[in-house]
Amino acid sequence: MILKGGLLHTDTPIGVLCLESYFPKPPGHLRNPVTFDFPVTYKVLRGIDVPTLLFNPTPELVAPFIEAARALEREGAMAITGSCGFLARFQKELTEAVRVPVLVSGLIQIPMVRTFHGPDAVIGVLTASKDALTPMHFAQVGGDINDVVIKGMEGCPEFWETIIEARRTDFDMDRLEAEICGAAEALMAEHNLDALVLECTDLSAFARSIQERIGCPVYDIDGLIEYARYAVKRKRYHGL
Repeated sequence: MILKGGLLHTDTPIGVLCLESYFPKPPGHLRNPVTFDFPVTYKVLRGIDVPTLLFNPTPELVAPFIEAARALEREGAMAITGSCGFLARFQKELTEAVRVPVLVSGLIQIPMVRTFHGPDAVIGVLTASKDALTPMHFAQVGGDINDVVIKGMEGCPEFWETIIEARRTDFDMDRLEAEICGAAEALMAEHNLDALVLECTDLSAFARSIQERIGCPVYDIDGLIEYARYAVKRKRYHGL
């Protein structure tokens, strides 16, 4: 058997484009390697942080992401994702720049979730910032902002001060979980959701708690990555 070489690493299904950030990434976060039971490689884009992508995404910002995506592909990544759902604005440019599958935002799942749940279902989106989320983010992944109801994490100090403003690098997990679950519960109370999509990758560590609190299907980037992994690197089964 010939094992193909020519790559920096082997059998790495997923490469992650990462913003530069220093707040904790607990288990369940895609930037914590224990989250997945398969290899993941990371490419941090130094100098591009959360506030830049959310609130000052100039047209020139796409170039370093394209360069990093191409580097991940050259190094052996079989599919490419991203550490922030707001990378949806670059989905089309990134898919055109590489040959491997690109899935840089949990928002990509919205058309699929609509198909799963039917035309009359109420689909919610929990996002880092409702103010920063635009029709463009949805259009780039084949969705429509008018097809969902949205709630942001504005007004949640533990989340906002650490993840958005980077005032400090530690957060209180209990407070953060309470804020995130509280936001999801508020969205459910207002709209009686049939499904919830998490835009923000920083919410995924709390997806099970959200699901238990609101009692409906919850879709996030972790599930999308697992889906892509099966597409590019199938498990080998033994027996009948």
